[in-house]
Amino acid sequence: MKKESIHLRAPLAAGIAIAAAVVSIPAPAQQASADILEEIVVTARQRAERLQDVPDAITAFSGPEIERLGIDSFESYVNRTPNFLARQGFRAGVVFVTIRGITTGQQGFPPISYTVDGVKAGMLDALNPGTLFDLERIEILRGPQGALYGNGAIAGAVNIVTKGPRDEFGGEARISYAEGNDLTLQGTVSGPLVEDTVAFRLTGFMRDSDGLIDSTTGDDIDFIDQGSVRAQLLFTPSERFRIDLRAAYSDVNAGAAMQERFETIGQVNSFSSADFTLDRGIVGEENRESTKLSAKIDIELPFAALTSVTSSVDLDQDIFGSISWTRPPARGEPPIAALFGPILGENAMPGETIDQYQDLADNFEVFFQDLRLTSSGDASLRWIAGVEWLRRTTVNHLDIGLVRAPAPGALAQIFGRFDEKEDEIFGIYGQLNFDLSAALELTVAGRYDENEYDTRQFNLATGATIQNLDAGGNPVDRLAAKDSQFQPKVQLSYDWSDDLMTYVTYAKGFRFGFYNTGNLTRPETTDNFELGFKATLAGNLLTVNGAVFSIDYSDQQQSSIIAEPPFRTTTNVPSTDINGVELEFVWRAAERLELSGGFGYLDAEISELNTRPDSVPEWTSNLAGEYRQPLGNDRELFARADWRHQGNFLINDAGFLFDIDPVDLVSLRAGVESERWSVSAYMKNALDEQYASDPGFLGYFIRAYSLPRSIGAELRYRF
Repeated sequence: MKKESIHLRAPLAAGIAIAAAVVSIPAPAQQASADILEEIVVTARQRAERLQDVPDAITAFSGPEIERLGIDSFESYVNRTPNFLARQGFRAGVVFVTIRGITTGQQGFPPISYTVDGVKAGMLDALNPGTLFDLERIEILRGPQGALYGNGAIAGAVNIVTKGPRDEFGGEARISYAEGNDLTLQGTVSGPLVEDTVAFRLTGFMRDSDGLIDSTTGDDIDFIDQGSVRAQLLFTPSERFRIDLRAAYSDVNAGAAMQERFETIGQVNSFSSADFTLDRGIVGEENRESTKLSAKIDIELPFAALTSVTSSVDLDQDIFGSISWTRPPARGEPPIAALFGPILGENAMPGETIDQYQDLADNFEVFFQDLRLTSSGDASLRWIAGVEWLRRTTVNHLDIGLVRAPAPGALAQIFGRFDEKEDEIFGIYGQLNFDLSAALELTVAGRYDENEYDTRQFNLATGATIQNLDAGGNPVDRLAAKDSQFQPKVQLSYDWSDDLMTYVTYAKGFRFGFYNTGNLTRPETTDNFELGFKATLAGNLLTVNGAVFSIDYSDQQQSSIIAEPPFRTTTNVPSTDINGVELEFVWRAAERLELSGGFGYLDAEISELNTRPDSVPEWTSNLAGEYRQPLGNDRELFARADWRHQGNFLINDAGFLFDIDPVDLVSLRAGVESERWSVSAYMKNALDEQYASDPGFLGYFIRAYSLPRSIGAELRYRF
């Protein structure tokens, strides 16, 4: 306890100092009611509540905010949330997420529950679906949410809510164009089919971009071509019965295997023209195709609301790219070192190596069913009870080999592997909220989760199983495991007034184990203690929310690439201690000026090694300012600036410790809007800052990296 109190003293003092500074700001005199802050309603606890009434650390964005901020990707809302980090890997389906110091194990479950319109994703690869569009709300819950959301919520949950059908016929059109010949088109139509009974919404989206990064020979490296369509039918035959049917399809073709080679570990943070040179013989390409069908049924019973959510998701993805990450030698140039020996390029004689390739594919089929009862009304005792079932079938393909002369080359496989994995997850959960008094609320929640999962290796041509060795060294057709855990949550919240609430929480976090190319990674758990507050001040012109927390983290899952088969491995770190602080505010500083920001601090340490864990910045901060000026005739000028500071973090790979420098990311947006239309210009990463998002060593250094500056313009029209 003494050690924890020392660790918490500095961040707690910093958090209190910032809170005191913000709270002490005087309110402008005689503000009109129209100038108060927007009230956001969230469904974080499976019922509609004001954001300021929910005793959890939540960052939320409403639909109008999402448009004003230009949020269109996973990373764009992560960068506006304290203690949240997203690192892009070698393809879209690999994104490394860290929230409150808890990060991703490749091929496992994410550290957050990711839910879109009530449908749980069930896979890590769904976190980065491409460009986001037509959104009603984003809710980011920090801290373990397993009691309601399940094992994947060991560090938090993200709820995405898309826009629903309109009562009257209408729609929206959007077009944007940015550097890299980046063209985006979106069209939406919505309205009633049968008045007061059946309504629809149909949205189509297209993006075609050459990207911002070229190879030394002028090839587009980060290109993207996305086509998506989303449809919804809403049936409301009575006030007590509602059926919501949705279908979504997306096809994405994008650059992949974009890592750059560099010579020395000291160059990991350098993006100067001298150090940042992308050479390619094989330009990486990824294809992702996803289909999602869902049905949500709501029935109002006399005492509760019965909700059923059923969904089926099918995601296919494959990439083909270089594993030498360089341009093969031209005629007369010396050979270049690569993973399986030197590559000769144009000097290769028949049968010799021109280049080296990687070919990876994944197929996910997920069926999800959630059935729950939620008590009606706002009585002193409120409750939720539910059961959940998820079945996931995964096929992973890994193929690595040589491109042999004569040109253009024939593929010669060196290593090939097909793995089939199945997860069958059952969960039963419940939550009680009881008003012990008019000001004091007790929350008791819990979930029991169980997963029976297995894996087998097979021959694609024949379908025959290839035996693996179990833990005792015996050859078996299938490797199988079973994990289960009860995840309790106990919370007390106290309303000191209508505008100030404090809370204290204990919760247990849990994440299932998984198989990574036959290697079993154990499940992990956390014990979490949190003390927080939510304050609405200065006549609803200022909100300040904060939390202090401590996490005892056991069997942390970690993954890395290695230079020998199966080329990726996972381990468990026995014990990690995490202590942290978070603070967020939104302030209507003047009639036309709104300021907002967040601050996060993490003191994280692997107990046995006295070192920080991978991918955990000590500091994250964000600050934004938005100014609006009426122009008359229902038009308004707006200008906005967003700043994100991301502290340095460490990546330990193959015995090399990469220390990634801090980075400051600035986005700018300005334009004119009216009720029906808007035109704006924007600049992403205005300071043109880049950082290595995923460095590694395969006999030579490689790194995935963030994108450079992008400038564009956008036009929206509503009808």
